[in-house]
Amino acid sequence: MVNRIRILGAKKLSYARRIVLINSVLNTLYSYWAGIFLIPKAVIKRIEAICRNFLWDRSSDYHRVPLIAWDTVTLPKEEGGLGIKKAETWNVAIIAKLVDWIYGKADRLWIRWINQIYLKNGDWHNYKPSADAAWAWKQICKVKELMKSAYIDSQWTHDITGYTVRQGYEWLRHSQPKKDWSIAVWNKWNIAKHAIITWLYMNKGLNVREKLHRIGYCQEKTCCICEDADETVEHLFFNCNYSRQLLQCIETWCGFKIDVNMNVTGRMGVKSQAHAMIWSACCYYIWQQRNNARMNGVLIRPATLAERMVKEAKHIIRSMVGRNMQRGDRDWLNKWGCVHSIVGQQSG
Repeated sequence: MVNRIRILGAKKLSYARRIVLINSVLNTLYSYWAGIFLIPKAVIKRIEAICRNFLWDRSSDYHRVPLIAWDTVTLPKEEGGLGIKKAETWNVAIIAKLVDWIYGKADRLWIRWINQIYLKNGDWHNYKPSADAAWAWKQICKVKELMKSAYIDSQWTHDITGYTVRQGYEWLRHSQPKKDWSIAVWNKWNIAKHAIITWLYMNKGLNVREKLHRIGYCQEKTCCICEDADETVEHLFFNCNYSRQLLQCIETWCGFKIDVNMNVTGRMGVKSQAHAMIWSACCYYIWQQRNNARMNGVLIRPATLAERMVKEAKHIIRSMVGRNMQRGDRDWLNKWGCVHSIVGQQSG
């Protein structure tokens, strides 16, 4: 895993790309071994440390304090996390597939061997391994004890189609209440880098001055942009005068008031997706300008920044809107000058 991080050239990767690589590359490496035996806890901790350090600091080594706790990061996106698998729970869920095979007496040579050597046609549900049993077999029996309450009459009770690793993982982990804002943050219209900053904002993970001052890292705690109040997350989004001006410019263009809390329930239509995309872009650019003000002492005027955001929003909407869009939605977006090209293509 460490070698892969070095090969990937992580220094140039954004948060969004690092998340993809953790799920598709790093987690795949340990998943192979996780399907063979229970990985020792010390190794599991090292695996999670590598993934955590790679996410927050582009390296396999610890150099930077994580912005969000790993237990939150490994939650599903709808529960406020990033959807990265928790290594230990995933390991148990994969081994539980072997437990399910024994429950179902699958037609496999390994199952026949287990029955001949250990079970001897006994009751698997209440089976206890002997003291001289192999270590790997004891680990499988340990997983069986964790999973046995989910089986009745040797049947997986949570789905009639039978056990899957994904179902086992969901059953093992402790579910959290769903976040109303998660649908808006991970809306498919949002640019990935915008969504990550918005996710950090909603989880209060951004290193604002007030937070840095509280832990002794920064002497000043006034807002980098307006210098009129303490720089808290609540002030920056959207009580700062600069943030309010930017929001007003954007609301003038789109013609509706933006809900800065973005609590969404149910399915998102075209209007709510466009709304969420604009809200996410506002969060990203406010944070970008805050960093510019802190590092370089430079700030783009809200009106100029709004013009840049409008151009970006039009480009995104034109690329996302499909040909089967309802007429009312098309007319609504047409007021923004976003669907002229699509209408022309349909007329042609």
